Amino acid sequence: MTGTCEAVRYKDPVTGVPVLQLTSHPELRSVHGYYDLPPWSRTSFDVVFSRLAPLASEGDICVASRTGENLCVVAHSRFMTSNDGAKAQWSADGTRVFYDDRDEDGNLCLSWTYVENGESGSVPGAIRMVCPTGDKGTYFDDYHLQPDEHVRLNYAERGARIIDFATGKSHQVVSIQDCLDIHPRRDEIDGWHLYIKHTKWSPDGQRLMFVFTNEIFYADKYNELPRVKDIYVINADGTGLKRVGEFGHHPLWHPNCHQILANAEFPGRPKLSMVLYDTETGERSLATKALGGMGHPSYSPDGRWIAADYVLAGEGGASLLVVDTLTDTAYDVLHMGVLNHSHTGTHLHPAWSWDGQELLVASDASGRAQLVVVNIDDMMRAKGIK
Repeated sequence: MTGTCEAVRYKDPVTGVPVLQLTSHPELRSVHGYYDLPPWSRTSFDVVFSRLAPLASEGDICVASRTGENLCVVAHSRFMTSNDGAKAQWSADGTRVFYDDRDEDGNLCLSWTYVENGESGSVPGAIRMVCPTGDKGTYFDDYHLQPDEHVRLNYAERGARIIDFATGKSHQVVSIQDCLDIHPRRDEIDGWHLYIKHTKWSPDGQRLMFVFTNEIFYADKYNELPRVKDIYVINADGTGLKRVGEFGHHPLWHPNCHQILANAEFPGRPKLSMVLYDTETGERSLATKALGGMGHPSYSPDGRWIAADYVLAGEGGASLLVVDTLTDTAYDVLHMGVLNHSHTGTHLHPAWSWDGQELLVASDASGRAQLVVVNIDDMMRAKGIK
């Protein structure tokens, strides 16, 4: 891999924590996929990300080394958002990157590029998350592109899908109808604008979690209230569908593969908390008392740390906080500017590297979204953590 280096090192002026700013393009935005999509390769630890002009709907797929060197363009996507780019991710074996795209006719598709030789291809579909343990991915039928009336009907035809990267073929693993059939409010919500989103592999690649909802686009518009917003899980072979329970926002698998972390209500605590759900029983427990339920909570692979972003949009600033679950102590790690905290702007989306050594966020600190990395050992030394 050949290319340039844009990396800049500095210390956070508030906390003193050393920071590596991986990207520093003066005109283009650099964004990673999401807080649950580590942008590092499992083999080389090179970083893949999307780069696009502000408000653009297409851009480049870029790769750089873990330290920001050898930054180069490996592909171009015709389907990006300002918030998460093309959801670029590495294959489990580290040989190619997958990303959302459009074909020559403008239809959504899943594209890939082999980084070493540039060989590329695409198939109909999309990518939400690459399986961490195998040659497959998951996505959901896109409700954004459907007429409202279609979203309200044809429950059996829409749902969550698994795509086999070896064959390019996808199949439905669960439908809207399947979820409705086991929902406690099924008679009330039958005929509502229901959809599935955020399909996520468990760390062992054995199960999927997803969100079953009518929120954001339809609940208020059609007075379908109180809204539907539930976590479900299902085995990768389509068996064992379970409704785990209602939640607030931003769910994520715990590394132990049998719990899910989400921002949600919890008895005796004001507003939202970081809550753990047992996927078998639905039983809830607090993940931490040190922080409320905010931002995009993200577990380190060993389960010790929870990272979360806290944004004061009206003040144009944000901070990255990390909770040590061994002591239930929260640490202030980074401070940065946020010029536009919307879905056309920048969300921090804290994501952990596969080895738990680094934590990456998207930051507006330089005036345009760039990727910023903190090494966890550096953070511990700066904070005096043992």
